[in-house]
Amino acid sequence: MELDLEYDESKGIYLLNKIRVLVLPKGSLEAIQNSVNTILGLATKGIFYEVSSTVFYSFFQDLIKNKVIKGRGEDLEAKLFEVIKEMGLGRLNKINQDLNLYKISIEGNFNSFLNLIYDAPYCFNSNGLLTGIYRLITNKDVEVIETKCRTTGGSDADFVDINVSESKSQYSYIPSIISNKENESLKKVEIIKDDVNISINSIASEIIPVTYFPYLFSKLKSIIGPGVYGIESQAGKELAKLYQQYNLELIVEKYGKEGLDVLPVISGMGRINTLKTELNYLIEVDVYNSFNALHIDDSMEKRCFLLGSLISGLSYKLTGTSLKLSEKECSATNGEVCKFAFEQ
Repeated sequence: MELDLEYDESKGIYLLNKIRVLVLPKGSLEAIQNSVNTILGLATKGIFYEVSSTVFYSFFQDLIKNKVIKGRGEDLEAKLFEVIKEMGLGRLNKINQDLNLYKISIEGNFNSFLNLIYDAPYCFNSNGLLTGIYRLITNKDVEVIETKCRTTGGSDADFVDINVSESKSQYSYIPSIISNKENESLKKVEIIKDDVNISINSIASEIIPVTYFPYLFSKLKSIIGPGVYGIESQAGKELAKLYQQYNLELIVEKYGKEGLDVLPVISGMGRINTLKTELNYLIEVDVYNSFNALHIDDSMEKRCFLLGSLISGLSYKLTGTSLKLSEKECSATNGEVCKFAFEQ
């Protein structure tokens, strides 16, 4: 099935069949998982598993509600496999099914893309993804166990066992950001595909629900408090490193954008306006529709630490000047715009 990816230039966001998503360099969630685990240790395994399972379960449930995906049982399974591949998250193959046990392999797994090496299976996000989709397929509780992982070496794919329980719990659900309004500024975006990967705007990409990061950092904050802000900032630096591998100047030329204005095009992070002095020095960056400021919890405070760090990390590549930021205002508190001030 063909997914419909559109870019809304007026808002600086991406929509996948009318649901807001982020378009990120492939390996982004893996890099951020690694960054968080480096700081907090593998105790965060359960957090990534829970966040990923909840976010993807909710996202695919909304695609089903909106009749983008139809079917039941094996038909639903095949269509979900296809959508996951189209999103650049990996190619799933069912090796065997025996009563309440599924054996699955994943080629091009977004969670083991960066060729990092670990002592034990490490794909917490993709295990959560599989948990979410098999809850939908079986309508029961499932347990996902990774039996072989590329990150431990010796395998070109990841392998998991999915055990289906006889019980069914009440699952958390996070509503997707859905736009059904007619919009002339929407532009269809081509997804270039090979056997296991996709590229968008000449960047090897993964498409993820926009609710992922707000939910992840909300969960982390509930455990470690304000210390999460430093972790978010480090995550933004890791994302910037992935983007720096690509020739963003080609995208600037293709879309007729300059400097930081190209960032919404490559990610869907939100629309950017810049304020400069008469001498053309950048003094403020305003971001509308920031993905980082979405309300997953009731906290009313500045929260765009990942976004600010990402913009700072790419500032030199896109503007020729390294910029240090501070967020002055956040749409999480004022409901309109995130304002970042920079010092050269």
